[in-house]
Amino acid sequence: MSQFWSHTIWYILLGLAAVTQVAYTLHRSENRLRTLGFYLTIAGLPLYFETFVLIFLDAYEYYPKIIRNPELDPFNDVLSGNLFSQFGVASSALLLAVRRKPLYWNAIVAGIYSLVEILFLRLGIYRHHWWRTWMTFIGLLAFFAIAKWMYARLMRGVRPFYLYVYTILGLFPLCNIVLMWGVLDLFGYMRFATTLLPDHPRLSRYGLYLTFSTVSYILVVWGYTRIHWIWRIAALAAVGLLIYLGYRSHLMIFREGYGLPIGFLIIGWTYGAVWALDTLYGKRLTNR
Repeated sequence: MSQFWSHTIWYILLGLAAVTQVAYTLHRSENRLRTLGFYLTIAGLPLYFETFVLIFLDAYEYYPKIIRNPELDPFNDVLSGNLFSQFGVASSALLLAVRRKPLYWNAIVAGIYSLVEILFLRLGIYRHHWWRTWMTFIGLLAFFAIAKWMYARLMRGVRPFYLYVYTILGLFPLCNIVLMWGVLDLFGYMRFATTLLPDHPRLSRYGLYLTFSTVSYILVVWGYTRIHWIWRIAALAAVGLLIYLGYRSHLMIFREGYGLPIGFLIIGWTYGAVWALDTLYGKRLTNR
């Protein structure tokens, strides 16, 4: 309980700030479904970025003390802290973009997050390796500018290629975070192998995560946008083949007896997530 008040509570407060910003933006938005879809899209941006700097480049480390099951990889607790951070900055980017805040607000909000980072460092609930707070400030300025540009393009009507990218980004929180990590991995139903790169088990595990998910998303989005149903089936079958090859090569490890149902769950969930994003965006993928 002492770790809750010394560590976890600060991340919960960060999460509450994110929920408040999203709720306010949705309330003031002219099209709430589209705004929610855009939030999922821009949440995918820092999540992809974080995959590289946190996992592959070992830039910093979070200590939220949320996942403390000794049977799980302790790095899962670091990842849980990352989610509060990335969904938080995405909520601010959403507010700045949808409410069309002047440019100086980008600097103000980036400065606030930099101060929060300094506070977390002082509290010992976050630690830099080679990262520095000024990098956070510069990175957030760039992220907020990109989010505003993406929202402006969306409002004017984006070309199909850009809409595909928006959808693939939105699949990261819906599929990678909610299903593959939040349900299948944490509850022990499926995990990716750490043996592909024996000297770098973390890079092996999350490199496979990123490769499988990104290729799967591209295939499913491509199939979803085809007019003829045969191409949709072919795309889903290709994802099924990826899962089968991952299983046979021991790169995807399933709990005994759950391989087939989990494979179908991943395929169905991913297709359903594409449909959900397309619905939020006003059926633009299929009616362009």
